[in-house]
Amino acid sequence: MKTKSKYNIWLLLVITAMFTSCNEEFLTENPTTFVDPNSLLVDKKGAETYLIGAYDAAGNIVSSGAGGKDGWAIHWGTMGADEVTLPPWGGDRKLIFLHQVTPTTNTIRNIWENLYVALNRVNSTVDRIGAMTNDQINSDDRNRMVAEAKFLRSTINFALVSAWENVPLITNETTSLNDLEVSQATPEEVYNFIVQDLKEAIASLPNEQGGGRATKGAAQALLGKIYLQMTGFPLNQTDKFALAETVLNDVINSGTYNLLENYVEVFDLNNEQSNEMIFSFGMEGPGKEEGGLLSTFYGPNGSVNNGGGWGTCFMHHGHEASYDREDIRLLNNVAKHNANNWTAAEAISNEDARTVNKNTWRGWKWHAEKPNSYPNDTPFDNPYIRYADVLLMYAEALNGQNKLTQTSLDNTVNLLRSRARTTPESVPDMLLGTVEENATELLAERRRELCLEGWRRNDLIRFGKYKESISGNVQAGPFAGDPGLEYQDFEVRWPIPNSEIQINPNLVQNPGY
Repeated sequence: MKTKSKYNIWLLLVITAMFTSCNEEFLTENPTTFVDPNSLLVDKKGAETYLIGAYDAAGNIVSSGAGGKDGWAIHWGTMGADEVTLPPWGGDRKLIFLHQVTPTTNTIRNIWENLYVALNRVNSTVDRIGAMTNDQINSDDRNRMVAEAKFLRSTINFALVSAWENVPLITNETTSLNDLEVSQATPEEVYNFIVQDLKEAIASLPNEQGGGRATKGAAQALLGKIYLQMTGFPLNQTDKFALAETVLNDVINSGTYNLLENYVEVFDLNNEQSNEMIFSFGMEGPGKEEGGLLSTFYGPNGSVNNGGGWGTCFMHHGHEASYDREDIRLLNNVAKHNANNWTAAEAISNEDARTVNKNTWRGWKWHAEKPNSYPNDTPFDNPYIRYADVLLMYAEALNGQNKLTQTSLDNTVNLLRSRARTTPESVPDMLLGTVEENATELLAERRRELCLEGWRRNDLIRFGKYKESISGNVQAGPFAGDPGLEYQDFEVRWPIPNSEIQINPNLVQNPGY
């Protein structure tokens, strides 16, 4: 174990000189060999190529590449919450669902290692492009690229502090094996560094949709999300509601983003960079070593038979029950049919298709034409922040200050509910209540709108509803088990991997593990 970890850290040091495609339209380079950064970073083209490596690295937030199953958003944000359940053959994913992970759980260790390798690649991008001279690259291009990398660095640090809380805060490229014994920062220190990075990024990023690149709106939306997370556990800094309101209002008023009229189209493979997509991690597959896991876990691939056969997770019955029966999001997000026998349109509109036993209902948010063969290597871009999320966060920020009004609800939550209606009587508007009632309904709306996008666990922790929501899952799938039976409060966070503590004596295990 210790030898393997040292090898992984050595990789962390040298991998900054290795680049692969970031899988998006704007990235046309696809270098796959080791190069000397000093030889590469001599002009704008070389800097763009180096930046590709940062985007590729940050994709570990959602997936660790073709065939990889250790993406943070899938495992922390969805499988560790109440949107899906895992069967007995789910391996580490089952342990994550049941909250039975230990400091030696392989998936937890892999996610930690993947994120820190990614962080070093992104730190290298910030440091090295930032050090380029004006005769190599003009200041506007240099500042924009550094800003993009700082946005990416924020996504990684947010994942780390969300899952482990007490993590090393590495702010520059690690280039020596003598610099590995670092201490953990407090969660507040990590959050404050993320806020600083995003503020600096906002100042240099363009105001546009981006087509897969970080933009001003993406950095503002993520900053709003960071501020809101700071209002809950473990910081409980309620003054951040006002800061979140301001920055999210800037996104809304930018005129750059809007909701699509049709919820289903948001997740169409041919419509990945719409005006609703503020930022997504690009994927490209199959067979290109650049794919993701969305279709594997949350959408049918080509091998589905009799309602089963893709992924190792099933839809949580409580999640399914949270929708109005005629909510288009229910019909789009939960497969109650044999996916190979029906097209997406038929499955959504035809009740006769819905014949699958409830214990084998599947996540079905992303669709593609059949036949296809996407196991663990799917081409769907992974949404990180959508405009729908911004509207919900803005309503939450207002409610946290007791400033939410019916008008603001109509301009946020009720826009989403209007889009979700399949009949005039379905999905009633949200009506203003007390601050507590509003918070309960906003959390429920986030579950319906953003399910399977990786934010549920963070949302539950922030709203103080985590233990309550993961308990009582025993009926929610084949042999699902009940995570709440043995859950203890310290399990709100993951354990620091033992392999990391062995090589870094300055690390202290999270309490309880």
